[in-house]
Amino acid sequence: MKTRMAALFASERPDLPALLDDLPVGVAVLDGEGRVRFLNKTLESLTGFAREDVRGLPCRHVLRSRACVQGCPWARSEGEGGSLETDLINRHRRRIAVRLTPVLLRDAEGRELARLEILEDLTPIKEMEDRLSQAAGPGQMVGRSQAMEKLLRLVPVIAQSDSPVLITGETGTGKDLLAEAVHRASPRSREPFVRFSCGPMPEELLEADLFGRRGSGGEGRPGRFQQAHNGTLYLSEIADLPVQQQARLVRCLDERAILPVGADKPVRVNVRLIASTNADPEALIRSGRLREDLFHRLAAVRLHLPPLRQRGEDVSFLLQHFLGVYAARFKKSIGGFSPKALRLLSAYPFPGNVRELKNIVEFAAMVCSGETILPAHLPAHLPGAHDAAEPAPKTARKTGRKAKG
Repeated sequence: MKTRMAALFASERPDLPALLDDLPVGVAVLDGEGRVRFLNKTLESLTGFAREDVRGLPCRHVLRSRACVQGCPWARSEGEGGSLETDLINRHRRRIAVRLTPVLLRDAEGRELARLEILEDLTPIKEMEDRLSQAAGPGQMVGRSQAMEKLLRLVPVIAQSDSPVLITGETGTGKDLLAEAVHRASPRSREPFVRFSCGPMPEELLEADLFGRRGSGGEGRPGRFQQAHNGTLYLSEIADLPVQQQARLVRCLDERAILPVGADKPVRVNVRLIASTNADPEALIRSGRLREDLFHRLAAVRLHLPPLRQRGEDVSFLLQHFLGVYAARFKKSIGGFSPKALRLLSAYPFPGNVRELKNIVEFAAMVCSGETILPAHLPAHLPGAHDAAEPAPKTARKTGRKAKG
């Protein structure tokens, strides 16, 4: 067996180590006794062991996994039982989710040449599943309407690319949350998510804040691009950015580099750019507030958040969702809305969209002292909220005492 394996690595296929090193999955070559003869570079990185240090060691001492305890894959049908998901404890005691596939190599006469263990790192997949399975909190996108479900299905798909994203929608529809949701579902999720509002400010200050400033001693102040390096930079209300800075932004997207204020050499940056606007981009271009070349670069992926008045089926769902959030925050046992309060809220157009709905529910939950939100608990600006009192619902238990007086 050892002679045939030596021939496999020598005269028969001298290029085999290089071929295995080029594979994006980990590969261990074992002899018939289950001892390690070779690790490719991917598996060296995964396990933390150098191939020279582990040559001749039993496989279970190198590829330490739950599969070894539950039953060696090679003991099940000579290793031809297919793939299995398990874990791997590397040299640094880090647990790594892997898919293990045992493969038996035979020569033309059917004799065993070598045993391969192929390990695929499942960490990126598991992290994605964890991010997408997290329960929705007050800072996450939620919705049950067809438009929102379609949009939320797109998020994990577009998150995998580095293309710029342009988010449009009225004020309060959730553009900031959508930008953050794209970042959280992306491979950049462990890197910074940096927000920058393009609102009015002196151009010199804005330029230094966005692109950074080089100091007199060589050290300078990093701008938002440098702060977001390897992560995501979110520019809200992009049309408020002066046209001159928009031109610099176009150059930055083309060259993937910035020129800090006072610097004579550009600085490379690895940033995914997400921008938003509450106005129609085409109208902004016609009015001269948004450069057309910047729009075309940003709109590689374009997402639109419809106003709440076009998502009627979302109103009752969002009311209950935010009531649960704020009842828990204020430690109150509020079960729902009274019929009249629900009718008033359902008829309201919510010009401030989801943000306004959330604020209304927060206020109502804050002032409510019972188990049901009544019209009297709603903000005074809602039409009909305080026109007529609604009797409080009867409670299941009586106190057993009469009030004095």
